[in-house]
Amino acid sequence: MVITIGGKYGCGGRPISKKLAEILGYRLCDDEIITEAVKNSEFDMKEETFRYFDEGQGKASMSEIEILSNAQRNYMNAAEDLSFDVIPLDRAMDEIQGTILNRLADEGNCILLGRCADYYLAGREDVLSILVIEDEENCVKNIMEAYPELSEKEAGKLIKKTNRRREDYYSFFTCKRWCDPENYAITINCSLLGGADKAAEFLAGAIKALEK
Repeated sequence: MVITIGGKYGCGGRPISKKLAEILGYRLCDDEIITEAVKNSEFDMKEETFRYFDEGQGKASMSEIEILSNAQRNYMNAAEDLSFDVIPLDRAMDEIQGTILNRLADEGNCILLGRCADYYLAGREDVLSILVIEDEENCVKNIMEAYPELSEKEAGKLIKKTNRRREDYYSFFTCKRWCDPENYAITINCSLLGGADKAAEFLAGAIKALEK
């Protein structure tokens, strides 16, 4: 089975994913997605370029992707008679992600964290998409525990900045609303279940029941 996990920054998606992978013996695909995308892609895109625009590692805004993509399309139109094969950046990113995520899913028994996995794998019978939610106060607490050097105010700012990027990224590539429960089979509140480990144990039980 293939599990996709999404959620806002600090909600507990990462620790749940790690614990769930440990319980089930599944492979956790996170940064590996980036590496595989570059290594196995038929597109001529350097790893540094992909990381620059990536959801988790990247620094570029979606508006920058759109501007560069439109510039490439204009170039294609101007040079049409010269038969230049230029693939706009947004289309290249979209195809790389879709191809790699499905390739990883084809290998079975894995957990895919973020990167619009619920969208790119929608329609597959072997996929269970999970949304992790959490109160803002608990998200701030989680980030401060992960990064003790941050103050409460700094943690709050980091959460807002990261969530803006994730929302822009998801909306840009899927044209859907980020963290919409309708896009997921299960929505789970980490703290109400007693923390990440308890939430992972709960999910593991549900997944094992589905596998029978």
